[in-house]
Amino acid sequence: MMAENSVDPNSKHQRSPESCLDRISQLPDHLIEHILSFLPTQDAVATSILSKRWYPFWTKLPVLHLQDSTRCETRRQTRVKFKQFVSRVLLLNEAASLHKFRLDCRPIYEPKCFNTWVCSAINKGVREIDISISTTPKHRFLKLPSRFFQAETLRFLKLSGGVLIDIPGESSVSFPSLKTLHLLYVNIANDESLGKLFSGCFVLETLLLKTDYHENTLDIKLCSPTLKSLSINLRFAEFKLEINAPVLEYLELEESYHQVSFIGNLSSLIEANIHINYGISLNQLIRVLYNVKLLSLASYCYSEPVPHGYAYPLFLNLVQLEILIGLPGWDVLSHLLTLSHNLQTLVVENNSTIDSRWTEPEYVPTCVSSRLTTVSFKVFQGLQSEMQAVEYILKNAKVLEIMQICTLDMSQDSKSFVRNRLSEFQWGSKTCQVAIQ
Repeated sequence: MMAENSVDPNSKHQRSPESCLDRISQLPDHLIEHILSFLPTQDAVATSILSKRWYPFWTKLPVLHLQDSTRCETRRQTRVKFKQFVSRVLLLNEAASLHKFRLDCRPIYEPKCFNTWVCSAINKGVREIDISISTTPKHRFLKLPSRFFQAETLRFLKLSGGVLIDIPGESSVSFPSLKTLHLLYVNIANDESLGKLFSGCFVLETLLLKTDYHENTLDIKLCSPTLKSLSINLRFAEFKLEINAPVLEYLELEESYHQVSFIGNLSSLIEANIHINYGISLNQLIRVLYNVKLLSLASYCYSEPVPHGYAYPLFLNLVQLEILIGLPGWDVLSHLLTLSHNLQTLVVENNSTIDSRWTEPEYVPTCVSSRLTTVSFKVFQGLQSEMQAVEYILKNAKVLEIMQICTLDMSQDSKSFVRNRLSEFQWGSKTCQVAIQ
């Protein structure tokens, strides 16, 4: 006999419609709006058909992600529908302000249409803008309107692809709240436009600039008293670059620069990644990088005569150095070891098949004899200069704990040869472990 409140597992019970409601629909309105903000706007709008309660949610979203399709390029009707959709979304949006406006499209829309979309977002007090224009053979770019450069609430700006930055002489730039700026492979009309853009970012802290080709040679003068992080990659482009950023903490320079110069020192710099091709001298690098703790350097820099009586600053804060040995050889590494008294970790990569001469320091550097604990040789080829460098460090590094040698397509016989040579070397550290990979 069953208890009074027990349930027969074989019996069929019909649930009321209320009990079948999904869990998301039972959430408060503000949580549903938050969830929808992670979806592309087209998908968020599509949820309006679920019920009357769901209909208004998409009109209150503070995050808009608008993206066209490949069919917009070939089908006029699809293109017209996308234009109407974007215009309707911006017109009916009731959010107090926009947190983020993201637009991914092709440069196939009329400038008036594009300008209206962008200005609508700015007029709604948008905080973040991410515009990516996919270039096509027939259409290269879309020009940003003058109103765009007067966004007082903007904090984050990312421009990618076929975006044209052309700021006429009579126009001004004012981004009083902008802290992060990313310019990725955009079109820059001239020096003046880029200079105006930088000068109008009054509180800028992070700048990322990448480009792979430019028709004109640009003279970039970057002066920012607030900039803390700077990453620049100008591949295959002819630029002159002048940097004046007294509170900079992170610096990344990559690829080819025809001329790089620094105004003042970088006493606040903590980390630097410098991979450039003959655009700067070693003396100049040492003068501006001396305060770093972490340094990655491709030694394509050239040497120049040192003025009589000039003393290089010491790298007293440097604890980790990663260096790429190029055609100039090992001189740069030898020099930096002498200046870096507190270096603990050293990573060396030799990408040159030319067996340049290992340059032994005039005296054993302080870091080698009493600080260096970890050394790694990457892309090790077994060249004579590499073996000499390994021998020097093993002999003089008295507190060395581990040395890693990562070989490049080296046969087992060659690895055995390297091991035999290492066993013949004098080791200054009794606890050092050597791993050949």
